[in-house]
Amino acid sequence: MSKQARQAMGDAAQRKPVQEYARQFKELCAEQTPLALGFSARLNMLWDLSGAAPPLDEGRVISLLGINPEWRESDVRAWLHKDVVPPRDDLYNMVRFLVAQLGEHQDVRHWEAFLIYGPGVVSSPVDHLLYREDQGRRDIATMIFAQVSDRYKIPPSAYDAEEAFQRCLTLMYKLNIYEWRDFQPGHLEPFKNFMFPHAQ
Repeated sequence: MSKQARQAMGDAAQRKPVQEYARQFKELCAEQTPLALGFSARLNMLWDLSGAAPPLDEGRVISLLGINPEWRESDVRAWLHKDVVPPRDDLYNMVRFLVAQLGEHQDVRHWEAFLIYGPGVVSSPVDHLLYREDQGRRDIATMIFAQVSDRYKIPPSAYDAEEAFQRCLTLMYKLNIYEWRDFQPGHLEPFKNFMFPHAQ
């Protein structure tokens, strides 16, 4: 008799009767699936990030019903307020729609798992998203930095590079510059004065 066969026989000998497993299964069965604590907060955060609906206190429920008239208002309110997880198909399609608004490199299954189980179990996809957005702004700031310093012939000795870079990011935020096309020729002078206040 092979080692594998002996192992299988040993496992069978140690296995409990089916009735015992049935009793244990019945004892462990939950009458109702536990709430996914924090689900509504995470779902609302994803709606916020997507920009596809107004804030929760400004008509989000009605907006969602407009996006999918097949949803019921009572269900939508439960999803957004009471940590009630939508049926599998509804959740998948909702997350797929929302993730599509965030651009590329977003994993629907990752977001779906994160919404249900939270950051204690699933790594947050938000961190990656925010990093990508921040990295994009820093790339634009680098191009602005180079263009301004070259246009006005500002030597490296005339400024602290890190301070000037942070000033660039600050002014980008104030002027709502989130893409390279948002930066116009008329911005050169304001950026020069703000980034390099001590430059001649």
